[in-house]
Amino acid sequence: MPVDREPDTPARRVFTVPPGQPFLAALARALVAGDLPVAGGAKPGAIDLTGVTLYLPTRRATRALQDAFLGAGQGRAMLLPSIIPISEGDEDLSLITEAAHGGAGTGIGPAISEMHRRLALTQLVLRWSDAMRGGGGDTGLEPYAAAGASTPAQAAVLAGELARLMDMVETEGVSLDGLSGLVPELYSEHWQKTLQFLQIVTEFWPAYLADQARLSPVARRNAVILAEAERLRTHPPKGPVIVAGVTGSVPATVALMQAVAGLPNGALVLPALDSALDEASWQAIVPEHPEHPQYGFAKL
Repeated sequence: MPVDREPDTPARRVFTVPPGQPFLAALARALVAGDLPVAGGAKPGAIDLTGVTLYLPTRRATRALQDAFLGAGQGRAMLLPSIIPISEGDEDLSLITEAAHGGAGTGIGPAISEMHRRLALTQLVLRWSDAMRGGGGDTGLEPYAAAGASTPAQAAVLAGELARLMDMVETEGVSLDGLSGLVPELYSEHWQKTLQFLQIVTEFWPAYLADQARLSPVARRNAVILAEAERLRTHPPKGPVIVAGVTGSVPATVALMQAVAGLPNGALVLPALDSALDEASWQAIVPEHPEHPQYGFAKL
């Protein structure tokens, strides 16, 4: 059963699972016992859980929670909550479906497929490499451009690395616009030449997406999550809304958690939250102790 962290404050609906207990099993038991979104609530009937909306980090977690409800219900028939994966991690990149709750994210353009993205980036890398080899002069990147991307297979490897770079940058919600100013131009000849290669990401790729009327997978995921957060703020559901197992390491999911925390019947169930820390300890962790295991929760 989740443990209430601060029963007499607005954080009273921030829960965690006691150490040593399986997270999803404890979550299912708490819902069946009526301890979410507020501890000590009325025990739901066989059909009452259908009014609960539950956000989990991945599809894998949603499938495992369905199995956990079988154990929590001790074999009796019940209808389950609406369980929505939001994909905080890399298991999948676009898991809040537009069909959920009236179409959060409707109007957001489609994402480019991973195969399409990899092939298009591979072509861009090959074209850039050809341009570097044929442009004349010493670019300082000949070993990288000629040997590193002289074949489609080698270009595909570089394309994969560029895709991962873009995913990381977009997940954090930051921009690459300031790359050129990171190193003083006087001391950055090789860095300036490296920036030429990164133009594939900063210039050519955005133009390609615009031409294809597509979004990158992570950009679309973020847009859909933010649209869902806005929907919860402007059209709050009547039933309980719970975010469970999400750490807030992705900025877009923090917005969703804020929206849920602001609902009168919202609750957060954080994994491995140290409910014994006092306020002074939480304040001491950020910004001085990023190595602390609770640092991410302290920021959250």
